[in-house]
Amino acid sequence: MAETDYARASVLLFDPVHANQRTTRYALFEIGFRQIETVSSLAEFKTMLADSAPTLVVAESSATDADVFNLVRAVRRGELGANPFSVILLTTWSRDTGHIRRAIECGADDVIVRPFSTMFAEERVKTLIKGRKDFIVTSDYIGPDRRKDAERGSDAPPVSVPNILKATVENDFEALNEANGWIQEAKETVRAERLRRLAMRIVVTVELHASKHKADEALPVKLDTTDLLRTGRELKAQLIKANRREAAEVSEALLDQIKALGDGSKAPASSLNLIKELAMGAYAAFTNGDTLERSKDEIGRTVSNLRKRLQAKADAAQRRAELAAEQARQDADNGTADGAGQGEAPGIKRAAM
Repeated sequence: MAETDYARASVLLFDPVHANQRTTRYALFEIGFRQIETVSSLAEFKTMLADSAPTLVVAESSATDADVFNLVRAVRRGELGANPFSVILLTTWSRDTGHIRRAIECGADDVIVRPFSTMFAEERVKTLIKGRKDFIVTSDYIGPDRRKDAERGSDAPPVSVPNILKATVENDFEALNEANGWIQEAKETVRAERLRRLAMRIVVTVELHASKHKADEALPVKLDTTDLLRTGRELKAQLIKANRREAAEVSEALLDQIKALGDGSKAPASSLNLIKELAMGAYAAFTNGDTLERSKDEIGRTVSNLRKRLQAKADAAQRRAELAAEQARQDADNGTADGAGQGEAPGIKRAAM
């Protein structure tokens, strides 16, 4: 079993509250970390993420959650720093479930709620070393695969990513020597999967708008042209980063077609079909001919599931409207009965005024 020496690893610690920062730094020191760089402003934190290559990132998210979450997303997307697979541990004083969910959804490896003991923190760090999760890549998420077994029926495969923290503290010379190639290979895998997901998102949006019920009755679905445009721009940006000029040109034509839709209220079927074909074409150009055919079943399942959710939402809204109407009728009936019981006095009074 490899010896674990935390002193080999570099840590970037962000916390805007100095007292909390000292407490966390002390806990990290007690665990065995010695190379601990502390910053207290978001600007410093961003600069250090960009310019250094910390083995472990620890960041407090309570006071500046949206900014911290965006920085984590930027790291995961390869927009900030050299290693999008850095081990990232977020801390927080908040017990709000919405805050914790957003912390998880930004792509961090783990979230620890304060106050915590040094022993508890060490156990979580050990888990990130010995049992770090594979990543999952979607059109809007890159991070640990937290799906349950029952949710793994999709074609989104888990991606094995480099764990430089593990290689460093265990002094794994082979992994460290191959780190750059290892990271680059994982980057390419993630980029390819992300591009597939972005193209799929456009196809699903178009098919959801155009699909019919089994009874051949369309469930009204407003075409989300804002999301189409955002996804198309991200698709083009990723293709440019990948230096795939022909594919980027196809994505530019895709954007022109999406912009021509306006608000999407009168989108012709021919334009929607062309948008779908251009999205699939951009992906095929990126992969040198590999198509989204293997994703056909997943696209179908996604459209079907989304329609079921929309139908359930519409049914619930209709039921609420029916209950409100029934309540209004009952209130009106009760008001009529009350008025009848009061006789003519109110009417006489009004007439005399």
